[in-house]
Amino acid sequence: MKKRWQSVVYLLLYLLILSFVTEFEIGRLFDARSFLAMLAGSFLLTLPFCRKGMRAEEFFTVFGSRSIDAGLIQVFLLVFIRLSDERAYEGLLPDLAMCFRPMLYAFCFRMILDREDGKKDDESSGGHTGELTMAACLAAGLTNREAEIALLVCRGRSNREIGQELFISETTVKKHLSNMFEKTGIKKREELREAIQKAPHIS
Repeated sequence: MKKRWQSVVYLLLYLLILSFVTEFEIGRLFDARSFLAMLAGSFLLTLPFCRKGMRAEEFFTVFGSRSIDAGLIQVFLLVFIRLSDERAYEGLLPDLAMCFRPMLYAFCFRMILDREDGKKDDESSGGHTGELTMAACLAAGLTNREAEIALLVCRGRSNREIGQELFISETTVKKHLSNMFEKTGIKKREELREAIQKAPHIS
């Protein structure tokens, strides 16, 4: 949580620096209705990925990813509406510029809610907490992508959720899992953590 608040502070500081350098009124970047619409859209797009027993950390991670989708949809709609306006080219460019504000909100949310800090903690834990680590996966002969998928499998993610989080198709996730099963000699995903931890390390 502390790192998230630090991210907010540093992000605001960066925006202030950019505002000063470009001599731009930073207040023009904020529009309450666009911001609330992006929040509502992000929440609605997150709901299909919610499941019983889902931790707050997982919810915020998915929310951050879905905020990008919500921002893109909102920007498309705003640009479409403006270009369909009967005013034609009157004030077009300034209006179009303001249409892209939801994407700024979305990227800010993604940066703040991203779990990279958590992933690094997992990787550097050395395995003494029982958590599977990236280092253990790589040492067992998995590729970087396979290791990422293995960590998510061991956190209880479904193939669909893994695909959404890593921006790959569910079919690709299944292919990587099949390769991992072959390498580790297992048949069920529930055996993956133990198989990796017991696998001979490749130096």
